[in-house]
Amino acid sequence: MLPDPPLSKRPTAAFFLLAYIVAVAIGAFGVAWARSYQAGFTGADEPAHFLNSYFVADYLRHHLGTNPMGAAAEFYIHYPKISIGHWPPAYYGILGLLFTVLPATVAVAFTINLLVAVLPVLGIALALTLLCNRAVAIAGVIVYAVTPLVFEGCVNFMADQPLTACVVAATGLWIAYVCKPGWGKILGFAILGALAVLIKGNGGLIALVPVFHIVLTGQWKLLRSAKPYCAALLMVLAVVPWYIVTAKIAADGFNYAAGVDYALKALLANLATLSNNLTPLGVVLALLAIVVEFRQRRQTPVRWIIVSGMLSMVLATLTLQSIVPVDIVDRYMAPALPAVVVLSALGGHWVLSWLRRIDAPRAAIALGVVLTLVCSMPGFQHIVGRAPKPDMALNQVSSLQASGQPVVLAVIDGPTGAEGAFIADRAVHDPQLERYTVRSSKLLSDSNFMGSSYVLKYATAQMAADRLRQLGVQQVVIMRPGYAPAFPHSQQLRDAVAASGSGFTLTQSLPHRFRPGVTEVYEAVGAVHPRIAAIRDFGTPAKVANLTKLKN
Repeated sequence: MLPDPPLSKRPTAAFFLLAYIVAVAIGAFGVAWARSYQAGFTGADEPAHFLNSYFVADYLRHHLGTNPMGAAAEFYIHYPKISIGHWPPAYYGILGLLFTVLPATVAVAFTINLLVAVLPVLGIALALTLLCNRAVAIAGVIVYAVTPLVFEGCVNFMADQPLTACVVAATGLWIAYVCKPGWGKILGFAILGALAVLIKGNGGLIALVPVFHIVLTGQWKLLRSAKPYCAALLMVLAVVPWYIVTAKIAADGFNYAAGVDYALKALLANLATLSNNLTPLGVVLALLAIVVEFRQRRQTPVRWIIVSGMLSMVLATLTLQSIVPVDIVDRYMAPALPAVVVLSALGGHWVLSWLRRIDAPRAAIALGVVLTLVCSMPGFQHIVGRAPKPDMALNQVSSLQASGQPVVLAVIDGPTGAEGAFIADRAVHDPQLERYTVRSSKLLSDSNFMGSSYVLKYATAQMAADRLRQLGVQQVVIMRPGYAPAFPHSQQLRDAVAASGSGFTLTQSLPHRFRPGVTEVYEAVGAVHPRIAAIRDFGTPAKVANLTKLKN
C-alpha cells in the first residue's frame, strides 16, 4: 500500500474560476439542448418557484410595510400559483431581491438558475485539489456537470441545486471547523445550515452531517465545547418558527406513510439513483476510496476528516430521505451527489497512483481518461435521449392579449406546468393586479395537493359551460400536448366551449414547438362582464382565507 499522500495546496482563485466556467459551459449547452430559454417553465413546480420569487419582488417594490400574508392572499386570488408555505421562503427571498433590479423574464430566470445550479463544483474542486490534484479536480467537475441530476437541475427552474450548493458550503465550513475550531466557522455553518432548511425542507439533512462526522472521526471532544450547541440553537431559532406555522401545508405533499417499508423502498431507490448517475463503477470507486482512506486515517487524520465529511453528506441524505416519507424522486438525492463524485474521483486517483508506482504513467493517464468517460456515460446517454422541453406558444397568447382589449378573466387548462406557466406569464404583465386567471383544474375538478383524490365537479359539459357564463369568463386557453386532453376535465372544458351556442368561438390555434401539440384560444362572443365578487370568492381557498384573518 502506498503511503498516504499529504494534502495538496489550496486551489487558487483562478483555478476556482476555471472549474466554474467549465461547469457553466456544460450547463449552458444543456440549457440550449433542452430549449429552456424558448420553452420556459414546463414542469409542475417550475412556474410556482418563479412566481413565488416574482411575488417577493412585487411585494418589495409596491407593498413593503404592509402585511405580507395579506399581500400574498391578494396575489393568489389573481394568480393562483404562488405556494410559499408548501416550500420555505429563503430562495424566493434571494431571487425576489434580484428581480427588483433584473427583469422577471424566462431568460433571466434560467440564467440565474444555471449560474446557481453549478455552484457545487466549487466544493468539488476544492476537495479534489486538496486530496488529489488539479487534473483529478477538473475530471470530477466534468463528471458532476454532465450527470443527469445536474443536467436537469440546469434545464429546469427548481430549488434542488441551490439547496445542494448550500449543503456543500455548510459541510465545507463544518470540516474547516473540525480541523481548526472557531466561532466564525461554526456560526457560518449554522447560518448556511438554516438557509438550506429554509430553501427546501430536505435541507434538514445538514443537521445530520455533524452527527455522522463526529462518529466517523471520533472527534468526541467537540461535544465538550459550547460552540456546536450555540450553532444548533441558532439554527433552531431561525428554522422552527417557519415550520410550526406551515407544517400542515407542507405535510399535504407527503405521498407515503413513514415506516420500515417506506425506509427500505426509499433507501434502495436512492442508492440506485446514485449508481445510475455515476455508473456502478463510480460507486465501486467511491467505496474503494472510503476503505483506503479509512485504513490510513491515523497517518494523516486531516485527509480522513475531509473524506468522512463527504461520506457524512451521503449518509445524511440517505437517512433523511429514508425517514421523511415525502416522496421517492431522483432529484432528492442531489445533495449527496457532489460528495459521491468526490469519493469516486478519489478512488480513481488511488487506482492511478498504484499504476504510477509500477512505472506505468502512460497507462495511468489513459485509464484516467477512460474512467472519466465511463463515469460520464449516464450523462451523455441522458443528454442524447433527452427531448427538448415543449414550447406551448405562451408568448403568442400573451401578445394577442396585449394587442386586443384587456382580458380581465381568463381560464387556463392544460398540464399542471402549463397552467402555471400561463399564470406566471400573465402575472408579470399585470403589476397592478387588474386581471384574474382561473385554473380549470380548480374550477372543474377537486383534488388534494398531489392530485391523488381527483374527481370532476360537473357531470356534463353543459354544466361546465353554465359555470363559465356565471363567472363571466372572457377567454379560455386550452393547451393540448400531443393533441390530447391533459385531464378528464380538459376534455369537458373543450366540449363546453366548442359546442354550438356555447358563447365562445375559437380565435387562435397555435401549434407547439419541439413537441407535437396545440394551444387553442377561445374568446367569448360579445360583451362579457366578469363577476369579480364571485371570482374572488371562488379564488380564496381555506388556507388563504385563514391567512387574511391575520391582517387585523
